[in-house]
Amino acid sequence: MAQLRTFALAATLTIFPMASIAHHGVSGQFDMSQTYEVTGTITRIRLVNPHAYVYFDVTDDAGDVTNMRCAMESGSAMKRSGWTEEMFEIGSEITINGSPDRDDPTTCQMTDITFANGVTADRDSTFGDDGTIDVVERQIVRTDGTPNIDGNWAMAEPQQRSGERPTVTQTEAGLAAVADASADENPRFNCLATNIAMDWVFNGMVNAIAQSDTEITLTYGFMDLVRTIHLDGSDMPADFTPSRAGFSTGAWEGDTLVVTTIGFDEGWIMAPVGGRAGLVTDGAEETDRPPRPEGRGGPQSVKNSAELTVTERFTLNDDGTVLTRDYAFNDPLYLETPFEGSDEVVLTSDAYQPYACDDLTNERAE
Repeated sequence: MAQLRTFALAATLTIFPMASIAHHGVSGQFDMSQTYEVTGTITRIRLVNPHAYVYFDVTDDAGDVTNMRCAMESGSAMKRSGWTEEMFEIGSEITINGSPDRDDPTTCQMTDITFANGVTADRDSTFGDDGTIDVVERQIVRTDGTPNIDGNWAMAEPQQRSGERPTVTQTEAGLAAVADASADENPRFNCLATNIAMDWVFNGMVNAIAQSDTEITLTYGFMDLVRTIHLDGSDMPADFTPSRAGFSTGAWEGDTLVVTTIGFDEGWIMAPVGGRAGLVTDGAEETDRPPRPEGRGGPQSVKNSAELTVTERFTLNDDGTVLTRDYAFNDPLYLETPFEGSDEVVLTSDAYQPYACDDLTNERAE
């Protein structure tokens, strides 16, 4: 089914139009850190204010039916944007991406919706008289004067592997931490995120950014990593649980978003690759990594400690379509010098899709 897409589709999965958040306060009712996809059959449509609702029956694997409802924009706003009750044909199938109500498991906040005819629309989509989505001009600067980075972003072309990885100078403690590194520890082989730098562009997946005055949410297309950048001066809570995403604070310095992230668990800057324990090769079990090629040193494995601090600087180009990020990893325990890099993503009309990892790399060995 063909999806009608536009650069105006700035809300997919975890992105919520900030005007509606500020006015209606939906962030308190819905848990925007959680997302899911649900498919059902429409039973009712109410284009009312302050929020319109679509009701639909969802059948689980046991055959039990639950009537759910998802909140949308206000009925008045939707009607002005060309949405009609006739679009929600009773008995037709819809698929909704959204976030759950904090208290009611049968209610959600709709981010985007796919109708039975294959048309996918988000909360801000505008429909023409013929029922197709109108293309609207993207706002490059927000009303508060900051660059508009809300939207979906991906590399223009999938990342190309050069065969070489940058060299990182490690401390004695850093070298000791990776002395027995095995490819079986590579997070990507275990459906886990690696780090906030590499995963942003890995495999050219679509990332989603949701921007408000007080916070920016980055949802990675690779491994579904979610980060919240706090713009309100929040300090990391004393009981914060270290994670791969860490705790991020940010501030706009002119047109540059400067982000500092701490609160990491011990993880990988460069995860080990190469031979994997347990794989069968030519009838013999391979239990160790193959020797590193002479003169090259082979792929380097580098860990980060819980003392890691990552600084990122995001800048938007003049037409608002290219987002550049410069980053630096500073780890006084494991790194002698900072690990630095840069990447670019471009604005895309492609929808964010959950990664839904199911790694079959080692399937034959198992």
